[in-house]
Amino acid sequence: MADPGGLRHVSPLAGAFNFRDLGGLRAGPLRRVRDGVLFRSDTLQALTDDDVTRLVDRLGVELLVDLRLGPETVSQGRGPLAAAEICYLNAPLPTVPVTDLPPAEQTLHFYRANLDSRSPVLPTVVRLIAATAGRPTVLHCAAGKDRTGLVTALTLGLAGVDEDDIVDDYVASAHNMPRIVERFRGWPFYREHMAAVPAEVYQAQERTIRGFLEVLDREWGGAAGWAAARGIPAAVLAELTDGLLEPVP
Repeated sequence: MADPGGLRHVSPLAGAFNFRDLGGLRAGPLRRVRDGVLFRSDTLQALTDDDVTRLVDRLGVELLVDLRLGPETVSQGRGPLAAAEICYLNAPLPTVPVTDLPPAEQTLHFYRANLDSRSPVLPTVVRLIAATAGRPTVLHCAAGKDRTGLVTALTLGLAGVDEDDIVDDYVASAHNMPRIVERFRGWPFYREHMAAVPAEVYQAQERTIRGFLEVLDREWGGAAGWAAARGIPAAVLAELTDGLLEPVP
C-alpha cells in the first residue's frame, strides 16, 4: 500500500477535512505520481485565511476543478478562494441519487452510471486534467469521496497507477468521513441528502472502489478502454502520464 504509516488521511487544512496530495502513489516499480501537482479535497467553502495562504502561496495551486452541481455551487458558495487569482472550472457531476437499491450497492451503481453516461462532463474533465498535468490542480466536490473519488480513480488508472495504490487513496477518505458527516448535519443542503440516502453512501469502503475497478476492466477493458470509447485519444493519455508521473528516486 502507498501509505504504510497511515498518514495520508491527515489534511493540512483547517477548513477542508479530506484534502490530500496524490504525490507518491506508485505506477509500477519505476514511476510514481509527482508531489504537488494533483490534489483532491472535500468542499473548499469553509477555508481559513491560513488555508488560503497554504494553497495559493505555498502549494501554488493554479486550477480548481469543482465537481459539484451548478445549483450546489451557487447555494453553498466557493468560499474565500473565489477572490484568489486561481483558474476555476465547474464540471458538474450528479450526487448519489435516492434509489431502492440495496444500501451496499448504491455507491458502486452511481460510479457505474457515470462511466456509462453519454454526458460530456467526465471525458472533458479527463482532457482538462491531461492538458494541465504537472501544474498544481485541486479536484473537489462536497465530501471529496464520490464525485472526486470517481474522477481521481479514473485519472490515476489512466496514468497507470497501481490498483492497490488507487484503492489505498480511496479508502483514506474513510478516516475523514465522520468529521464531514458531522459538519454536513449543520449545513441544510447536505443534511437533507444525508437523510434521504442510507448511511453507507457516506462511507468510503474498499469493496466499492474494488468493484469500480473491476467494472472498468470487465466492461471497458480498463481505464484506457473507457477513454478510447469516449473519444479521448492515446496522445491525451500520454500527456496525462508524462505530466503526472516521475521516475522513482
